[in-house]
Amino acid sequence: MDRCYKLKVLIIVLTCVLIPTSLIYSNELDTNSNTKASSVQSKTVKQQKREVINITNEELLLLSKLVAGEARGESYKGQVAVAAVVINRVKDPRFPNTIKDVIYQKNAFSVVKDGSINMQPTESAYIAAQEALYGNDPTNKAIYFWNPDIATCNWIKTLNPYMRIGNHVFAK
Repeated sequence: MDRCYKLKVLIIVLTCVLIPTSLIYSNELDTNSNTKASSVQSKTVKQQKREVINITNEELLLLSKLVAGEARGESYKGQVAVAAVVINRVKDPRFPNTIKDVIYQKNAFSVVKDGSINMQPTESAYIAAQEALYGNDPTNKAIYFWNPDIATCNWIKTLNPYMRIGNHVFAK
């Protein structure tokens, strides 16, 4: 009996030391995940929010690489907007239905064409991709974006942009 009591006390003490109480009460622990959540994920996106589309960790990394390349030098809001456009395309029946297929669609993104898609994403780009994945869409469902100062595609210039965030304009 004495050993059992000591074991219970030890478990309670270790639980309190190893798991901060604020995490227990804020529901930020991800008990359903089979993979280790990164510290960036747990601090920036609360686990009770739901993803607007289901993607793998590899697709999230690819999306963050696209954001890092396409929104280089843009504000955080501009980075979230670029990620949201990709997610909006995945949800739109006129486009492929996976992140990878949307990103690698022929002539869709300049970073794929110039190879900079293969660079490591910035932390900001990764967090922006996550935020868009969890529903933040500053573009209000845009499926196109471009920088009008450097765009070389004549077709994109025929679209009617309805908003601007940083150097990018957005269209539906």
